[in-house]
Amino acid sequence: MKKNTWKKVVTSGVALASIATLAACSSNGSKESTSSDKVSLKLWVPTDAKESYEATVKAFEKAEGVSVKIVESNDSKAQENVKKDPEKAADVFSLPHDQLGQLVESGVIQEIPEKYATEVADNNVENAVAGAQYKGKTYAFPFGVESQVLFYNKSKLSADDVKSYETITSKATFGASLKEVNAYATAPLMLSVGNTLFGEDGETVDGTNWGNDKGVAVMQWLADQKDNKGFVNVTDAEAVSKFGDGTVAAIETGPWNYSAAEEAVGKDNLGIAVYPTVTIGGNTVQQKAFMGVKLYAVNQAPAKGDAKRIAASYKLAAYLTNAESQENQFKTRNIIPSNKEVQSSDAVTSNELAKAVSSMTGSVDYTTVMPKLNQMATFWTESASLLSGPYSGKIAPADFLAKLQQFDKDLAATK
Repeated sequence: MKKNTWKKVVTSGVALASIATLAACSSNGSKESTSSDKVSLKLWVPTDAKESYEATVKAFEKAEGVSVKIVESNDSKAQENVKKDPEKAADVFSLPHDQLGQLVESGVIQEIPEKYATEVADNNVENAVAGAQYKGKTYAFPFGVESQVLFYNKSKLSADDVKSYETITSKATFGASLKEVNAYATAPLMLSVGNTLFGEDGETVDGTNWGNDKGVAVMQWLADQKDNKGFVNVTDAEAVSKFGDGTVAAIETGPWNYSAAEEAVGKDNLGIAVYPTVTIGGNTVQQKAFMGVKLYAVNQAPAKGDAKRIAASYKLAAYLTNAESQENQFKTRNIIPSNKEVQSSDAVTSNELAKAVSSMTGSVDYTTVMPKLNQMATFWTESASLLSGPYSGKIAPADFLAKLQQFDKDLAATK
Protein backbone atom coordinates (compact mmCIF):
# COMPACT_ATOMS: atom_id res chain seq x y z
CA MET A 1 0.00 0.00 0.00
CA LYS A 2 1.33 3.44 -0.88
CA LYS A 3 2.53 5.80 1.82
CA ASN A 4 -0.70 7.73 2.41
CA THR A 5 -3.33 5.26 1.22
CA TRP A 6 -3.90 3.72 4.64
CA LYS A 7 -4.59 7.17 6.09
CA LYS A 8 -7.38 7.68 3.55
CA VAL A 9 -8.89 4.29 4.33
CA VAL A 10 -9.23 4.83 8.06
CA THR A 11 -10.34 8.44 7.87
CA SER A 12 -13.17 8.04 5.34
CA GLY A 13 -16.44 9.62 6.38
CA VAL A 14 -18.36 6.33 6.38
CA ALA A 15 -15.74 4.54 8.45
CA LEU A 16 -15.53 7.29 11.03
CA ALA A 17 -19.31 7.45 11.40
CA SER A 18 -19.43 3.71 12.01
CA ILE A 19 -16.49 3.85 14.41
CA ALA A 20 -18.07 6.58 16.49
CA THR A 21 -21.31 4.59 16.76
CA LEU A 22 -19.66 1.29 17.65
CA ALA A 23 -17.08 2.79 19.98
CA ALA A 24 -19.78 4.55 21.95
CA CYS A 25 -21.52 1.26 22.70
CA SER A 26 -20.47 -0.76 25.74
CA SER A 27 -20.73 -4.49 26.39
CA ASN A 28 -21.04 -5.62 29.98
CA GLY A 29 -21.17 -9.34 29.33
CA SER A 30 -19.81 -11.83 26.85
CA LYS A 31 -21.44 -11.82 23.44
CA GLU A 32 -21.86 -14.61 20.96
CA SER A 33 -19.86 -14.51 17.75
CA THR A 34 -18.93 -17.05 15.13
CA SER A 35 -15.34 -17.76 14.18
CA SER A 36 -15.92 -16.04 10.84
CA ASP A 37 -16.85 -12.65 12.34
CA LYS A 38 -14.81 -12.72 15.53
CA VAL A 39 -12.53 -9.71 15.79
CA SER A 40 -8.82 -10.37 16.36
CA LEU A 41 -6.55 -7.65 17.71
CA LYS A 42 -2.82 -7.30 18.20
CA LEU A 43 -1.67 -5.58 21.38
CA TRP A 44 1.82 -4.25 22.08
CA VAL A 45 2.55 -3.95 25.79
CA PRO A 46 5.80 -2.66 27.36
CA THR A 47 8.78 -4.98 27.66
CA ASP A 48 8.45 -7.36 30.63
CA ALA A 49 4.78 -6.45 31.07
CA LYS A 50 3.02 -9.31 29.25
CA GLU A 51 2.43 -11.47 32.33
CA SER A 52 0.95 -8.54 34.26
CA TYR A 53 -1.65 -7.98 31.52
CA GLU A 54 -2.72 -11.56 30.83
CA ALA A 55 -5.63 -11.69 33.30
CA THR A 56 -6.84 -8.24 32.24
CA VAL A 57 -6.82 -9.19 28.56
CA LYS A 58 -8.59 -12.50 29.23
CA ALA A 59 -11.36 -10.64 31.04
CA PHE A 60 -11.68 -8.27 28.08
CA GLU A 61 -11.82 -11.13 25.59
CA LYS A 62 -14.61 -12.78 27.55
CA ALA A 63 -16.59 -9.57 27.91
CA GLU A 64 -16.25 -8.43 24.31
CA GLY A 65 -16.03 -11.70 22.36
CA VAL A 66 -12.75 -10.76 20.67
CA SER A 67 -9.32 -12.37 20.64
CA VAL A 68 -6.20 -10.42 21.55
CA LYS A 69 -2.62 -11.39 20.80
CA ILE A 70 -0.27 -9.84 23.38
CA VAL A 71 3.24 -8.97 22.21
CA GLU A 72 5.96 -7.27 24.26
CA SER A 73 7.52 -4.29 22.51
CA ASN A 74 9.98 -1.58 23.55
CA ASP A 75 7.60 1.32 24.03
CA SER A 76 10.44 3.84 23.98
CA LYS A 77 10.61 3.07 20.24
CA ALA A 78 6.85 2.97 19.71
CA GLN A 79 6.63 5.75 17.14
CA GLU A 80 9.55 4.30 15.19
CA ASN A 81 8.10 0.78 15.19
CA VAL A 82 4.53 1.81 14.35
CA LYS A 83 5.47 4.28 11.63
CA LYS A 84 7.73 1.70 9.94
CA ASP A 85 4.67 -0.20 8.69
CA PRO A 86 1.38 0.88 10.33
CA GLU A 87 -0.68 -1.92 8.73
CA LYS A 88 1.53 -4.62 10.25
CA ALA A 89 1.87 -2.90 13.61
CA ALA A 90 -0.41 -3.43 16.62
CA ASP A 91 -4.02 -2.23 16.77
CA VAL A 92 -3.33 -0.96 20.29
CA PHE A 93 0.12 -0.06 21.59
CA SER A 94 1.79 1.52 24.60
CA LEU A 95 3.96 4.63 24.28
CA PRO A 96 5.50 7.45 26.32
CA HIS A 97 3.52 10.64 25.85
CA ASP A 98 6.38 12.70 24.39
CA GLN A 99 6.05 10.67 21.15
CA LEU A 100 2.42 11.67 20.70
CA GLY A 101 3.06 14.70 18.50
CA GLN A 102 5.16 12.74 16.02
CA LEU A 103 2.47 10.08 15.67
CA VAL A 104 -0.34 12.60 15.26
CA GLU A 105 1.56 14.72 12.72
CA SER A 106 2.40 11.63 10.65
CA GLY A 107 -1.25 10.55 10.64
CA VAL A 108 -0.67 7.25 12.46
CA ILE A 109 -3.14 7.98 15.26
CA GLN A 110 -6.36 9.97 15.26
CA GLU A 111 -8.38 11.90 17.80
CA ILE A 112 -10.22 9.40 20.01
CA PRO A 113 -14.05 9.29 20.02
CA GLU A 114 -15.71 11.92 22.21
CA LYS A 115 -17.08 9.35 24.67
CA TYR A 116 -13.58 8.19 25.54
CA ALA A 117 -12.11 11.69 25.57
CA THR A 118 -14.69 12.66 28.19
CA GLU A 119 -13.84 9.60 30.30
CA VAL A 120 -10.12 10.36 30.08
CA ALA A 121 -10.71 13.93 31.25
CA ASP A 122 -13.08 12.94 34.05
CA ASN A 123 -11.12 10.02 35.47
CA ASN A 124 -7.47 11.07 35.34
CA VAL A 125 -5.34 13.69 37.05
CA GLU A 126 -4.94 16.94 35.15
CA ASN A 127 -1.31 16.50 34.08
CA ALA A 128 -2.03 13.01 32.76
CA VAL A 129 -4.90 14.35 30.66
CA ALA A 130 -2.54 17.00 29.27
CA GLY A 131 -0.08 14.23 28.36
CA ALA A 132 -2.78 12.46 26.33
CA GLN A 133 -3.60 15.60 24.37
CA TYR A 134 -1.96 17.35 21.46
CA LYS A 135 -2.99 20.82 20.37
CA GLY A 136 -6.08 20.65 22.55
CA LYS A 137 -7.39 17.30 21.31
CA THR A 138 -7.22 13.89 23.01
CA TYR A 139 -5.39 11.16 21.10
CA ALA A 140 -4.61 8.47 23.68
CA PHE A 141 -5.51 6.85 26.99
CA PRO A 142 -3.29 7.47 30.07
CA PHE A 143 -2.58 4.66 32.51
CA GLY A 144 0.33 5.93 34.57
CA VAL A 145 2.43 8.92 35.53
CA GLU A 146 6.10 9.08 36.35
CA SER A 147 8.82 11.47 37.34
CA GLN A 148 12.10 11.26 39.09
CA VAL A 149 12.10 11.65 42.88
CA LEU A 150 14.81 11.89 45.52
CA PHE A 151 16.16 8.70 47.06
CA TYR A 152 18.22 9.23 50.21
CA ASN A 153 19.91 7.19 52.90
CA LYS A 154 18.07 7.72 56.18
CA SER A 155 21.17 6.82 58.18
CA LYS A 156 22.95 9.88 56.74
CA LEU A 157 20.20 12.42 56.08
CA SER A 158 16.91 13.31 57.76
CA ALA A 159 13.58 14.19 56.17
CA ASP A 160 14.29 17.86 56.97
CA ASP A 161 17.80 17.70 55.51
CA VAL A 162 16.57 16.63 52.09
CA LYS A 163 14.28 19.62 51.67
CA SER A 164 17.27 21.64 50.46
CA TYR A 165 20.03 20.75 48.01
CA GLU A 166 22.45 22.94 49.96
CA THR A 167 21.72 21.06 53.18
CA ILE A 168 22.16 17.70 51.46
CA THR A 169 25.56 18.65 50.07
CA SER A 170 26.73 20.32 53.30
CA LYS A 171 25.84 17.35 55.52
CA ALA A 172 26.44 14.48 53.10
CA THR A 173 26.86 13.83 49.37
CA PHE A 174 24.62 14.07 46.32
CA GLY A 175 25.32 12.16 43.12
CA ALA A 176 24.37 13.01 39.54
CA SER A 177 25.83 12.87 36.04
CA LEU A 178 26.99 16.32 34.93
CA LYS A 179 30.09 15.44 32.92
CA GLU A 180 27.92 13.51 30.47
CA VAL A 181 24.46 14.92 30.94
CA ASN A 182 21.21 13.03 30.69
CA ALA A 183 18.95 15.84 29.51
CA TYR A 184 15.88 14.14 31.01
CA ALA A 185 17.40 14.62 34.47
CA THR A 186 19.26 17.92 34.08
CA ALA A 187 17.35 20.09 31.59
CA PRO A 188 14.47 20.81 34.01
CA LEU A 189 16.87 23.04 35.97
CA MET A 190 16.21 25.58 33.24
CA LEU A 191 12.49 25.29 33.94
CA SER A 192 13.08 25.57 37.69
CA VAL A 193 14.30 29.16 37.25
CA GLY A 194 11.30 30.12 35.12
CA ASN A 195 12.53 29.55 31.58
CA THR A 196 10.36 27.66 29.12
CA LEU A 197 10.80 24.79 26.67
CA PHE A 198 8.68 25.28 23.55
CA GLY A 199 6.66 27.95 25.35
CA GLU A 200 4.36 27.79 28.34
CA ASP A 201 2.18 25.24 26.53
CA GLY A 202 5.09 23.07 25.37
CA GLU A 203 3.78 23.29 21.80
CA THR A 204 5.29 26.55 20.53
CA VAL A 205 8.22 25.73 18.25
CA ASP A 206 9.98 29.07 18.79
CA GLY A 207 9.02 29.31 22.46
CA THR A 208 12.29 28.19 24.12
CA ASN A 209 13.92 31.07 26.01
CA TRP A 210 17.05 29.77 27.71
CA GLY A 211 19.28 32.50 26.32
CA ASN A 212 18.92 34.95 29.20
CA ASP A 213 20.42 35.80 32.62
CA LYS A 214 18.49 32.99 34.31
CA GLY A 215 19.84 30.49 31.81
CA VAL A 216 23.37 31.76 32.38
CA ALA A 217 22.85 31.33 36.14
CA VAL A 218 21.94 27.66 35.59
CA MET A 219 25.05 27.13 33.47
CA GLN A 220 27.18 28.74 36.18
CA TRP A 221 25.54 26.54 38.84
CA LEU A 222 26.41 23.45 36.81
CA ALA A 223 30.02 24.64 36.53
CA ASP A 224 30.17 25.39 40.28
CA GLN A 225 29.32 21.80 41.22
CA LYS A 226 32.86 20.80 40.28
CA ASP A 227 34.06 22.66 43.40
CA ASN A 228 31.17 21.53 45.60
CA LYS A 229 32.63 19.00 48.06
CA GLY A 230 29.17 17.54 48.61
CA PHE A 231 28.62 16.80 44.92
CA VAL A 232 29.89 13.59 43.31
CA ASN A 233 29.72 13.07 39.58
CA VAL A 234 28.31 9.58 38.94
CA THR A 235 27.01 8.19 35.70
CA ASP A 236 23.40 7.06 35.46
CA ALA A 237 24.57 3.45 35.19
CA GLU A 238 26.52 3.57 38.47
CA ALA A 239 24.24 5.85 40.50
CA VAL A 240 22.47 3.08 42.42
CA SER A 241 25.67 1.15 43.14
CA LYS A 242 27.37 4.31 44.42
CA PHE A 243 24.28 4.95 46.52
CA GLY A 244 24.60 1.47 47.92
CA ASP A 245 28.31 1.61 48.76
CA GLY A 246 27.97 4.97 50.52
CA THR A 247 29.78 7.10 47.96
CA VAL A 248 26.66 9.23 47.71
CA ALA A 249 23.86 9.66 50.23
CA ALA A 250 21.24 10.96 47.82
CA ILE A 251 20.37 10.55 44.15
CA GLU A 252 17.51 11.61 41.91
CA THR A 253 16.00 8.76 39.93
CA GLY A 254 12.66 7.15 39.16
CA PRO A 255 10.39 4.25 40.16
CA TRP A 256 12.27 2.02 37.72
CA ASN A 257 15.22 2.02 40.17
CA TYR A 258 13.18 1.55 43.35
CA SER A 259 13.81 -2.17 43.82
CA ALA A 260 17.54 -1.81 43.12
CA ALA A 261 17.86 1.14 45.49
CA GLU A 262 16.01 -0.72 48.25
CA GLU A 263 18.34 -3.67 47.82
CA ALA A 264 21.38 -1.37 47.77
CA VAL A 265 20.80 0.40 51.10
CA GLY A 266 18.18 -1.79 52.75
CA LYS A 267 14.46 -1.18 53.17
CA ASP A 268 14.84 0.57 56.53
CA ASN A 269 17.45 3.01 55.22
CA LEU A 270 15.75 3.98 51.95
CA GLY A 271 14.07 7.36 52.17
CA ILE A 272 12.00 8.81 49.34
CA ALA A 273 11.04 12.46 48.95
CA VAL A 274 10.01 15.10 46.45
CA TYR A 275 12.78 17.17 44.88
CA PRO A 276 14.57 19.66 47.14
CA THR A 277 14.83 23.40 46.67
CA VAL A 278 18.07 24.66 45.13
CA THR A 279 19.75 28.07 45.10
CA ILE A 280 20.69 29.25 41.61
CA GLY A 281 21.99 32.73 40.88
CA GLY A 282 21.25 33.80 44.44
CA ASN A 283 17.59 32.76 44.23
CA THR A 284 16.15 29.74 45.99
CA VAL A 285 13.77 27.90 43.68
CA GLN A 286 11.93 24.60 43.69
CA GLN A 287 13.84 22.12 41.56
CA LYS A 288 11.64 20.62 38.86
CA ALA A 289 11.59 17.32 37.00
CA PHE A 290 10.09 16.26 33.71
CA MET A 291 6.78 14.48 34.04
CA GLY A 292 6.04 11.51 31.82
CA VAL A 293 2.65 10.01 31.06
CA LYS A 294 2.26 6.37 30.07
CA LEU A 295 -0.30 5.92 27.30
CA TYR A 296 -2.12 3.42 25.14
CA ALA A 297 -3.07 4.52 21.64
CA VAL A 298 -5.07 3.03 18.78
CA ASN A 299 -3.57 2.45 15.34
CA GLN A 300 -6.44 2.16 12.87
CA ALA A 301 -4.31 1.05 9.91
CA PRO A 302 -4.36 -2.75 10.54
CA ALA A 303 -8.17 -2.71 10.45
CA LYS A 304 -8.16 -1.33 6.87
CA GLY A 305 -11.41 0.53 7.46
CA ASP A 306 -13.16 -2.27 9.39
CA ALA A 307 -15.23 -0.15 11.79
CA LYS A 308 -15.97 -3.12 14.06
CA ARG A 309 -12.28 -3.86 14.55
CA ILE A 310 -11.46 -0.20 15.12
CA ALA A 311 -14.25 0.13 17.68
CA ALA A 312 -12.94 -2.97 19.47
CA SER A 313 -9.49 -1.42 19.52
CA TYR A 314 -10.78 1.68 21.29
CA LYS A 315 -12.63 -0.51 23.79
CA LEU A 316 -9.43 -2.44 24.47
CA ALA A 317 -7.41 0.74 25.01
CA ALA A 318 -10.05 2.02 27.42
CA TYR A 319 -10.14 -1.34 29.25
CA LEU A 320 -6.37 -1.48 29.64
CA THR A 321 -6.42 1.95 31.26
CA ASN A 322 -9.48 1.66 33.50
CA ALA A 323 -9.24 1.87 37.29
CA GLU A 324 -9.03 -1.88 37.85
CA SER A 325 -6.24 -2.31 35.31
CA GLN A 326 -4.31 0.61 36.80
CA GLU A 327 -4.64 -0.94 40.27
CA ASN A 328 -3.14 -4.12 38.87
CA GLN A 329 -0.26 -2.31 37.17
CA PHE A 330 0.55 -0.54 40.43
CA LYS A 331 0.61 -3.83 42.34
CA THR A 332 2.57 -5.79 39.75
CA ARG A 333 4.90 -3.22 38.19
CA ASN A 334 4.98 -0.15 40.51
CA ILE A 335 3.32 1.97 37.79
CA ILE A 336 1.96 5.05 39.55
CA PRO A 337 -1.69 5.37 38.47
CA SER A 338 -3.06 8.37 36.62
CA ASN A 339 -6.65 7.52 37.61
CA LYS A 340 -7.75 9.97 40.32
CA GLU A 341 -9.69 7.38 42.32
CA VAL A 342 -6.85 4.86 42.32
CA GLN A 343 -4.25 7.50 43.04
CA SER A 344 -6.15 8.53 46.18
CA SER A 345 -6.66 4.95 47.39
CA ASP A 346 -5.08 3.71 50.63
CA ALA A 347 -2.79 1.37 48.71
CA VAL A 348 -1.22 4.30 46.84
CA THR A 349 -1.25 6.98 49.55
CA SER A 350 0.35 4.62 52.07
CA ASN A 351 3.17 3.76 49.65
CA GLU A 352 6.16 6.09 50.10
CA LEU A 353 7.28 5.88 46.46
CA ALA A 354 3.81 6.37 45.05
CA LYS A 355 3.14 9.26 47.41
CA ALA A 356 6.31 11.07 46.32
CA VAL A 357 5.67 10.52 42.59
CA SER A 358 2.02 11.57 42.98
CA SER A 359 3.11 14.74 44.78
CA MET A 360 5.66 15.51 42.06
CA THR A 361 3.34 14.84 39.13
CA GLY A 362 0.32 16.47 40.77
CA SER A 363 1.81 19.95 40.86
CA VAL A 364 3.32 22.32 38.30
CA ASP A 365 5.62 23.47 41.11
CA TYR A 366 7.46 20.16 40.91
CA THR A 367 7.08 18.93 37.34
CA THR A 368 6.66 20.06 33.77
CA VAL A 369 4.93 17.75 31.32
CA MET A 370 7.45 16.81 28.64
CA PRO A 371 6.59 18.48 25.32
CA LYS A 372 5.41 16.26 22.46
CA LEU A 373 6.65 18.17 19.41
CA ASN A 374 8.72 16.55 16.67
CA GLN A 375 11.50 18.93 17.69
CA MET A 376 12.02 16.98 20.94
CA ALA A 377 14.32 14.63 19.03
CA THR A 378 16.65 17.57 18.41
CA PHE A 379 16.20 18.83 21.95
CA TRP A 380 17.45 15.64 23.60
CA THR A 381 20.66 15.62 21.61
CA GLU A 382 21.46 19.33 21.60
CA SER A 383 20.57 20.06 25.24
CA ALA A 384 22.68 17.16 26.53
CA SER A 385 25.74 18.58 24.79
CA LEU A 386 24.96 22.11 25.92
CA LEU A 387 24.38 21.26 29.59
CA SER A 388 27.46 19.05 29.91
CA GLY A 389 29.70 21.90 28.77
CA PRO A 390 29.93 23.92 32.02
CA TYR A 391 30.94 21.01 34.28
CA SER A 392 33.28 19.40 31.77
CA GLY A 393 34.88 22.75 30.98
CA LYS A 394 34.10 22.49 27.28
CA ILE A 395 32.08 25.71 27.44
CA ALA A 396 33.68 28.73 29.13
CA PRO A 397 31.55 31.09 31.28
CA ALA A 398 32.14 33.89 28.78
CA ASP A 399 30.36 31.76 26.16
CA PHE A 400 27.36 30.67 28.23
CA LEU A 401 24.94 33.31 26.93
CA ALA A 402 25.92 32.95 23.27
CA LYS A 403 25.63 29.16 23.44
CA LEU A 404 22.19 29.39 25.03
CA GLN A 405 20.95 31.93 22.49
CA GLN A 406 22.18 29.74 19.64
CA PHE A 407 20.45 26.75 21.22
CA ASP A 408 17.15 28.67 21.27
CA LYS A 409 17.56 29.57 17.60
CA ASP A 410 18.49 26.04 16.57
CA LEU A 411 15.43 24.54 18.28
CA ALA A 412 13.14 27.13 16.67
CA ALA A 413 14.58 26.30 13.24
CA THR A 414 14.16 22.55 13.60
CA LYS A 415 11.50 21.03 11.36
